[in-house]
Amino acid sequence: MSNYKVIVQASSRSWAGGVDICMGKVEGEPAVVRTIKRALEHFPNAEVVLVAPEFDRGGELDDVVKNLDANRLSIYYGHDASPLNRMIEVTEDMDEQDYIVRVDGIHFCFDPEASNKMLNIALDKGVDCVKLPDDFPVHFSSEIFNVGALRKLDTVLTSEEDGKFKVHPKCYFVLHPEQFTTEFLRELPTYSDEYLKACRQQAEFIYEIPRQEVNSKRIASGDRLGFHYELALRHMNTSMKALDIACADGYGVRMMSPHLKESHGADLDPESVEFAKKHCDQNNTEYFVQDITKMSFDDESYDAVTSFETLEHVPDHECLKEVKRILKPGGVFVLSTPQNSIGHIPVNSCHLIEYTLQDLLDLVGQYFMVVKVYGIKAGIIYDENDPYGTNTVLVCIKPRN
Repeated sequence: MSNYKVIVQASSRSWAGGVDICMGKVEGEPAVVRTIKRALEHFPNAEVVLVAPEFDRGGELDDVVKNLDANRLSIYYGHDASPLNRMIEVTEDMDEQDYIVRVDGIHFCFDPEASNKMLNIALDKGVDCVKLPDDFPVHFSSEIFNVGALRKLDTVLTSEEDGKFKVHPKCYFVLHPEQFTTEFLRELPTYSDEYLKACRQQAEFIYEIPRQEVNSKRIASGDRLGFHYELALRHMNTSMKALDIACADGYGVRMMSPHLKESHGADLDPESVEFAKKHCDQNNTEYFVQDITKMSFDDESYDAVTSFETLEHVPDHECLKEVKRILKPGGVFVLSTPQNSIGHIPVNSCHLIEYTLQDLLDLVGQYFMVVKVYGIKAGIIYDENDPYGTNTVLVCIKPRN
């Protein structure tokens, strides 16, 4: 009979370098505490391990475990850039055929019934990984990993490019069926609107942490926010004047400026704009306080516009109309937004809605020609042949007529 552990992965710092939202408060306590309590309650016979990067040793997460004071709970620190290696080291005492249930620290409302169903599939079929579909709402998700498969994967990932799979090993399993076996949970759970609203209400204070912060502490192999700008630059050129709307601290503007004629940023928050101005020394940049739904720029002012993780926060038609207005005919618009198969009541309390892939394409297609779809599976990982993921990046062109 195979053994299993429950691993809750958490960090005080996001991959982009800012404060991680798992430290945000749910009814007065950090979200990660809620996640651990849920794991302890619903897996009463399992050891639960809080797994964190080495840079967190001696910090707030120490207190999380100390205050919970549960016999089945322990903490492990190590490998800042490799959750895979953290998982391998906390399973050194386990056999090859054993399994782990992996939960993200922010997922305080992960679905333990679904987790148990996936664990049973893994035990029955002996597969390497069991997971939910890529566009299933992440706040309810978890994964099942075979211990032997994790060890094997570590021997396979040898290049620098492979670092992204050390952050998200589930993606390698799915993308390489010739090497590993993956099953998806087919009988998907459903949730009432009342339950979705309750989860949303509990998450209200988590997202008081700033919407976006990318800084020098970022770890590129897992930083999806920074990766959005890398993707956008593939569709832009040095003759362009571009605007990053909802630019926050200006990281993306600074990142893009060496590759563009002009790189401008705009944000609704005056403090963010002031910060961006003070921390930018490139001479082809400018920053403005602007509302994306009613910008003061002239018609056809820009060759390109980027706006990442914004559409879900604002009235969508007003936003898209304004972006179209300020773009030149033939101009490029690159946007990103969460992808969610049941996003009509998103858990993230700052989001008005989260879109299915089809709903997003139908919406944006009313204003632009969509020429490229990136379905971000996790972190910076995508499959050119599969547009489904946890996040959608669209590359769009404003029609010339």
